[in-house]
Amino acid sequence: MKTAFDQNLCLAWLKKGRLRPAMEYLARFPEQAELYRQYISLYQQKQYLSYDVDSRLQDILLAYQKYYRDAFYLEQSPEEAAEGLRARLAGLLEGGAASLDELEELAAEAFRAGGFHFLGGRTGGCYGPYIWRTEELRRYEVELPEGVQEYAVKLLGGFVMESWLSYLTFGLSGTGGWSNGDGLIHCVKRHYDLKSESFRVSLLKHEAQHASDQSRYPGMSSADLEYRAKLVELIYSEERQLLGRFLQEADAANPSSAHGLAAERIVRGFARQQDGDGLAALPIETVRAAALELFRESSREMAEKYR
Repeated sequence: MKTAFDQNLCLAWLKKGRLRPAMEYLARFPEQAELYRQYISLYQQKQYLSYDVDSRLQDILLAYQKYYRDAFYLEQSPEEAAEGLRARLAGLLEGGAASLDELEELAAEAFRAGGFHFLGGRTGGCYGPYIWRTEELRRYEVELPEGVQEYAVKLLGGFVMESWLSYLTFGLSGTGGWSNGDGLIHCVKRHYDLKSESFRVSLLKHEAQHASDQSRYPGMSSADLEYRAKLVELIYSEERQLLGRFLQEADAANPSSAHGLAAERIVRGFARQQDGDGLAALPIETVRAAALELFRESSREMAEKYR
């Protein structure tokens, strides 16, 4: 019997930056021929995407697209791919020997002059900017395991580029939001029904836990932040079986992926308490109780680690 195409498996590879295995998987299924053709066009034939911006900004976005090809299709080392991006941006922005961080700030200035918002830096160990047009500020009261607090949320829309994961998946997946340590939660609005559990839990509670931890322990590592925020998702999720998704995200082999390391740690934590072969099928109430126990254990550990 022929195995059916599993979109979640394909996305799991892409979330880990493993573009080639994802493309090889797509090629096995005739019904995915059109999507596979898009990947061939973009990465083999270098038919890069065009954006609704002026020519100077288009050139900056092209530099990032070439970086994505270097990093994910050509599988260059992180250092080599980043240096290629730095060199391209330096040529466009007259940055000379400037660092990549300095060049991204020049790129941000260029986009801000064009009426856009720009956030550079790395997500999951890889570069790729978030560039958007509109913002709307709302306030939400958020319950977390250690208390209730009000958080301000910026709903972001009109994206031009949404970092590397959205690019790799042609917009099918991507970062839903982030917290920068200032207590403000940023939400990529297109990813959420604002009345859904996904928004309430995987965005609000996840990012609010980041904000809480960043306020309490400013030096907390990204892997620790993601571990605790993912546990919070498991504690409060009543409608979705998220543990199965985290099983697919687990990636101990990539030390630069905080999400992969956090998911791997969750899998190990659950395996200590449950049958390791049946984690994806655990009842949600069992998952919630076990996650709360792991979260409390983590709180004791963080108090010692970051005191």
